[in-house]
Amino acid sequence: MATAVRKRLASKANVPVVIEFIKALPDLSRAFECSELLAVDLEMTGLDAKEHEIISIGWVPIIHGEIKLAQARNLLITPSKSVGDSATIHGIHDRDLADAMSLEQALETLLVALKGKVMVGHHVSLDVAFLRQAAKCIYHHSLPFSAIDTLQIEAARLARQGEHFDKQLLRLNNSADRYGLPSGDAHNALGDALTTAQLLLAQVAAIGGAHLSLKQLLKFSH
Repeated sequence: MATAVRKRLASKANVPVVIEFIKALPDLSRAFECSELLAVDLEMTGLDAKEHEIISIGWVPIIHGEIKLAQARNLLITPSKSVGDSATIHGIHDRDLADAMSLEQALETLLVALKGKVMVGHHVSLDVAFLRQAAKCIYHHSLPFSAIDTLQIEAARLARQGEHFDKQLLRLNNSADRYGLPSGDAHNALGDALTTAQLLLAQVAAIGGAHLSLKQLLKFSH
């Protein structure tokens, strides 16, 4: 992102962590192998960003093409109301969140980790919608996330091969299976973030190698 655009966006913000995040937005012309990314996954109480809540955020950094497990994090977040029946999907119960951090604390921690990095996710548009909604509620400011979607990359790759496929084949673990990757702990934010990071590395190798630019990977994602 051009320096002038960064400055314009940062000038509209009045929260230090948001200003620093925007000022450090990455150069998308850089090659994947020279870039820093953050594979992120959220667990929510539902799929509507305006009605439901984030209860967990997990992430794993990818630095210059290498997964950095030592810097991985998994945050639990206290919601404003019971998680209800959504616990049957993500396995997180109200008792697990009694002493969890606030959404504001979690979002600030994530933004610090995301500083200078491109976000990666599987069906990442859903995660971005929840994070933008959270930012609007907490900071009264929309955040410009650059996000690579491994689901869309996989769909494009299969389509170019002329394969007809069911949408179920694009699920995270099914996509990982095609590359012989270990299946993670489904519906666990950190486990899914790690699987997403591994999947992206495999996809990059399959579609052109680590010299691909971030901009090219983002094009595959849309």
